[in-house]
Amino acid sequence: MAESQLLCMEDGLMPPAVPESRPQFYYSEQHRVALERLITDGDGAFKSLLKDENSQDFLSAREIKTITSSFVKYKSEEDNGGASAGQDKRGDAGSLRSTYWPQMSDTEVPPLDIGWPSSGLFKGVTRVAVHTHPPKENSPHIKEVARKLIQESCKVVAIVMDLLTDLQILRDLFEVSKRGVPVYIVLDEQGAPHFLDMCSRLKVGERELKNVRTRTVKGIGLNLSVGRIPGNVHSKYMLIDGDKVMFGTYSFSWSSSRMDRNMITVMSGQVVDFYDNDFRELYAISDKLDLFKEFNITKPQTGTVSRAAGPKRPEAATSRFQVNLGDVKVPAHKYHNPKYLLALGQIPGPTEPLQDFLNKMEPPDPGQQDLENPTEELENITPAASPPEKKESKKLKILTLSTKKGKKGKKDEKSDEVIEENTANPSDEASKHTLTRDETQDSLKKKKKSRFMSFFRRS
Repeated sequence: MAESQLLCMEDGLMPPAVPESRPQFYYSEQHRVALERLITDGDGAFKSLLKDENSQDFLSAREIKTITSSFVKYKSEEDNGGASAGQDKRGDAGSLRSTYWPQMSDTEVPPLDIGWPSSGLFKGVTRVAVHTHPPKENSPHIKEVARKLIQESCKVVAIVMDLLTDLQILRDLFEVSKRGVPVYIVLDEQGAPHFLDMCSRLKVGERELKNVRTRTVKGIGLNLSVGRIPGNVHSKYMLIDGDKVMFGTYSFSWSSSRMDRNMITVMSGQVVDFYDNDFRELYAISDKLDLFKEFNITKPQTGTVSRAAGPKRPEAATSRFQVNLGDVKVPAHKYHNPKYLLALGQIPGPTEPLQDFLNKMEPPDPGQQDLENPTEELENITPAASPPEKKESKKLKILTLSTKKGKKGKKDEKSDEVIEENTANPSDEASKHTLTRDETQDSLKKKKKSRFMSFFRRS
């Protein structure tokens, strides 16, 4: 047995019974037993069982009629024409229902292959508009609102409906699909035959069905030991371009728009994401309804467009040092690294052989180099003398301090010494730097040439 079945058999794991007076009440084992009695023995046995257990009759006459008419029995091996050899082997191992518990579905999830707008982005403030049938004063009727939304769509139209038989709405959907707008339709399984009937009256063809995807979905239903009671889909909404949604009680049928009282709500904003996720969940669990197969129409071919074949390049060797490639010319920049040009202060120009490049290469102008790299010039040349005015001011300060401490009689002598020292300083500073400009340029050229040659020897 499966692990989940074994856990259910253990004590203390079953949830406690919830009384009917509480809002959380949803499931009752007495109701399930009474439903099985209704299906197997009829309405009389169903009511007598409820009377014996002092329970109230929880089904109306309409619900009883619907359940008994729609009940579906499980298919047995006798209905399939007898047991085969493979089924005999399965019977020896045990029932398939007690052993087959897959962790993942064995069927592929249907893709939204003709396009779907991106979701998750902020869609702005939620806005609401309510329409009724019959319409209120100065407001359109609900069919006009639905048709305008379909005709103004440009990205996608996604519909979940129990019944879709209105000819005008169907014609609008097929016209939109011919414009290239994807149209997705999820219908109730019981309403699918009526939808196909109305489409056949419109005489749809390949052009109308190219951008339309139709699928059917069932209700939740109720599984019993003797069979299954199917459910219906009562969700009725339409997504437009991923940013608007129309929902309410209106079914897309002629009688619903003319004779029934209905109300619809058109909303835009962040609340649309909820309907976006709900539609994709329903689409994932739905069954395919192939309109091309139903109307015997050949599907259009949607193959990928292949590129035109271009001229083949001649086969070249994989070695980076091979030059002889026939008619193919290898550019000169393949023989040297461009980063050396940046290191030497040259701008890469048109490609040329390496030997011509080396012959043309010359060391940069020393005057220009001095402007570009002032730090090298400061290292090679002795530091320049500071202006004499600053030194004079320093010596004057020192001498004035000494004069304040000394006697008043020596004031004139020290002032004379200051004048003599000031007159001697300019000649001393000028004598330290007697090198001419030509000698400094010659020394710079020699140093640059030696650096240039040593750089290419390393490379």
